[in-house]
Amino acid sequence: MIPLQVELQRAVKSTKDEAMTIYEAAEHLKVNVEEVPLIVAQADDLRMIGNDAIIAKRDKTNGWLIGLIILVLFFGISLA
Repeated sequence: MIPLQVELQRAVKSTKDEAMTIYEAAEHLKVNVEEVPLIVAQADDLRMIGNDAIIAKRDKTNGWLIGLIILVLFFGISLA
């Protein structure tokens, strides 16, 4: 059986906007609305916005990593 936080992460990330209300989450998980913030708190990739919205966290390291690689390649090519 999949833990509820993992199931919720998959459900939120599979939506178009990577966002969901706590009411949609409660309906999807078949739990009470009061339990959803506790489940979100256990999930690493989710966060609450306000009192009723859940969003998936964005990974910001990919942008910095790509920028760094481009910068290193630019200097490597210009010095060669």
